[in-house]
Amino acid sequence: MLRLFERKTWVSVTIAFALLVLAVAVLVNLRGRMPDLKPLPARSSSPIVFSHATEEQAWQTLDSSLQVQLPTNVINPFFTLHFRPPPPPPTKKVTLKYQGCFMSSKGVGRAYILVDTSLLILTNGARVVADHAISEIGITNLILTNSTGATNVLKFRTPTVLEVPAS
Repeated sequence: MLRLFERKTWVSVTIAFALLVLAVAVLVNLRGRMPDLKPLPARSSSPIVFSHATEEQAWQTLDSSLQVQLPTNVINPFFTLHFRPPPPPPTKKVTLKYQGCFMSSKGVGRAYILVDTSLLILTNGARVVADHAISEIGITNLILTNSTGATNVLKFRTPTVLEVPAS
């Protein structure tokens, strides 16, 4: 916007002339003296009246009909069902039985696991049920670990019941 004033000389000349006319009008009107400013009329303010001690006591001792009566046997208006925690996820019980293991010629161990009625042959790191995976295969026991780091030890030919999410 300022570049407009630099490029167009007639705009700059017009603004300068307007300022000069304004300055002359002010000087002619004032004639070298200060303007006459009239003082504002004084307003009479009403005096501040504080309440008396007897009035304050009367305010504090209200009539019994005006006192707040708390309702009984009603639901709290500040209680909401919106922020209830969700119910826990449904779970199911699964019976696991470690049936044994064998080692291949390459050193890979495989475990036989009876899950309810189905037989699974799995290696280390394989998921058995839900988020439980095999972490260690031994001759007498099998160690399962879930995603939270909890471990379950399955003894050889001993049924173990696990509670897992139903999905």
